[in-house]
Amino acid sequence: MALKQSPLFVPALWEKDRFRIIDETRLPWKVEYITVRDVGQALGAVREMKTRAFGQVLTFLYAAALAARDYRSGSPAPLRERLVLLAEEFTAARPTFDFTGLAKYFDPWFEEFPAGEDAGKWIEGKIHELVSTIYKTRQERARRAAELLPDPCRLLTHCNISGELVAVARWCEELGKKFAVTATETRPYLQGSRLTAWEVAGAGVEVTLIPDSAVAQVMAKGAVNAVLVGADRCARNGDIVNKVGTYPLALMAKEYRIPFYALVQEPGPLASGGDVVIEERPVSELFVFQGRSYTPEGLEGRYPAFDMTPASLITSLIGFDGAFTPERFREKFPQAGDSAPHGKSKKDSYLLLYGIPRPGDYPFLSQALKAEAAPAILVPEMRPELWGVHVVARELVRRNIPTTLISDNMMGAFFSQGQIKRLYLFYSELGEKGPLGICGSLLAVLLARRHGVLVELLASDANREPPLDRDASTFLGQRVSPDGAALYPIEREAIPWSLFKEEKGGSA
Repeated sequence: MALKQSPLFVPALWEKDRFRIIDETRLPWKVEYITVRDVGQALGAVREMKTRAFGQVLTFLYAAALAARDYRSGSPAPLRERLVLLAEEFTAARPTFDFTGLAKYFDPWFEEFPAGEDAGKWIEGKIHELVSTIYKTRQERARRAAELLPDPCRLLTHCNISGELVAVARWCEELGKKFAVTATETRPYLQGSRLTAWEVAGAGVEVTLIPDSAVAQVMAKGAVNAVLVGADRCARNGDIVNKVGTYPLALMAKEYRIPFYALVQEPGPLASGGDVVIEERPVSELFVFQGRSYTPEGLEGRYPAFDMTPASLITSLIGFDGAFTPERFREKFPQAGDSAPHGKSKKDSYLLLYGIPRPGDYPFLSQALKAEAAPAILVPEMRPELWGVHVVARELVRRNIPTTLISDNMMGAFFSQGQIKRLYLFYSELGEKGPLGICGSLLAVLLARRHGVLVELLASDANREPPLDRDASTFLGQRVSPDGAALYPIEREAIPWSLFKEEKGGSA
């Protein structure tokens, strides 16, 4: 295979009594490694998002190898207890990922521990054997994915799957399939532009970058014909939990009849995706870019780092030992629980605003907030221009209207949890096909429609000069798209009138 392998396929390297991790927060501007000599440094790298996805798997395993290397007692029992505690410490750092399940790989080793062996050396050796096996099985999983994809394949992906997408591309080349990638930028860490577009372009694969808000637009236009994502967790019933923004991607794929594939691992005892604790990251990670805040003082925010995609939206779950429909996956892992009910929650419900209100609309929004007894108006960033940050949130805060900022890919998470009472959509004009709105308007309306949330149409403010960013190549004027990545030509979106018709159940 001629395509160059991604450095993210091996994001951590073992070196005798230490290991090095690619600092993913520095990419693509600089390829830099962090040297880890003890468990505390490993935990810090995971907690601070220096490494993630497969990188955090390796970091945990290599941290366990360090603990084993430092172990001095002849009896294996205390080491076993130490590794259980290690899994708990990593879980505290990133609660959604199943480090406890990963640590289950250690159990049979302790059961078969040979008498007279040095416990630390024995376990460390088994860890390195496991890492080698994982590399091989990831290659096999990439081959299975390539076999399922159409030819030619115009693939849409979200976040970053640690080099495995490049492995899929290499297998597609081997199979003679044409392969091109469209990557969401994946706010707030921009893993899609900084990592995925960078590694795919660097491998010599055609890649186009889009803002998260454009996923419905590219599907509606037929620009993609398959979706492939990773999964931080999968459940026995076929649900997956992955980077926030995965759920709306799957919902849009269902809407436009596009196959949706997920790379998964074994579910362990997890019955349903609804049983997973969704990590809420510090909001400063949403508000700060490259060391400086870009939000007005007094603005609140939310950052759920993951969302749950139910099995009903998934075409195939691609594992280390095969590819399965959700039905076959449930047969393989029986006694599965049902998916958690989507759209039901006892949490506060917000009013969601998308588009740019006219000055005279802000008093109305303030009154609507009080009438609905909602805690705040939820404002997406509205990439690529960041209208939500530069214009809408600033004006709401200036008028003392409670406001909560989210990134565009978080809208689906709030809809799925029943936390949106109403969508206020601001359109630029009314056309024959439907109202025209900024990028993301179609996604917002489809999410509202699929969750039975009322949509109220209002005319938007006109003749606004776009701020610093006009496409996904920059964020706050700073270039974030790598060399070799194309940019999808973002357009205004027409929302079909059919989406505003009354239906039983009250949605409109």
